[in-house]
Amino acid sequence: IFGITKMLSSERSYKDLVEEIQSKTFGNKWVAAYELSKQINSSQIPKEDYPWLVTHLSQSYNGSIDPRTRGFIVAALGALKTELALPILQVALGDSDLDVKFHAIVSVANMPKGIQFDWAKMIELLSSDKPILKQAAVLTLATHLVPEAQVPIKELLIDPSITVKYAAATVLINYKDEAAIPVLKEILLIPNPEASARILPPALDSQQIVDLKLGVLVTLQKNNWKVLNDILLDVANKDSNNSVATKAKEVLNLLKK
Repeated sequence: IFGITKMLSSERSYKDLVEEIQSKTFGNKWVAAYELSKQINSSQIPKEDYPWLVTHLSQSYNGSIDPRTRGFIVAALGALKTELALPILQVALGDSDLDVKFHAIVSVANMPKGIQFDWAKMIELLSSDKPILKQAAVLTLATHLVPEAQVPIKELLIDPSITVKYAAATVLINYKDEAAIPVLKEILLIPNPEASARILPPALDSQQIVDLKLGVLVTLQKNNWKVLNDILLDVANKDSNNSVATKAKEVLNLLKK
């Protein structure tokens, strides 16, 4: 513990950290990878060094047997937000470790819009038996508005996982797909637990319900989609959560213009 604490507190350049990740004797490579991702997130690395960094981190990913190290390497590459990292992120989508796959999906989501990417492997993850991977893939594909993902995302509207089902419905707003309307209505009309004795959907607490509703409202506003205006009026007048009711009223007024 002392050794790790010392490493986390010491000042090392990103090149030092890469050297530690690639070292054959350095024991806690995942700590160095974690520190590197922090430096990248704080914009401490000049963009002219991105090619060097991507090359060396890609080599480190391919040579690492520790999934924690691979995961933080992928997170670091994603934080760069450069298309140079896409080839190794494509490889990481097929990693044997769930967390590494998840980091790869999120890293692709953070890439600039309009990237040239082979989406086939990401679309395959919509059929994963891990709800967290399916949900992350749904959000990433919709963020980049991948046309060929619309139909497989639509199939998730009947997914047994309620979080996947609701994520699919919300992102289908980006495609203005009317198949999502029944589920979107279901989300917006979920009763708040403090105001109702009705049984709530499984695995959802009060804050998750509020976040779900706000997510739908913000996405409707962003896409200027008016198909749920009648429901928005109901939510604005009747939802017991003030944040949801206020946002519904704001979105409804904007969509009416």
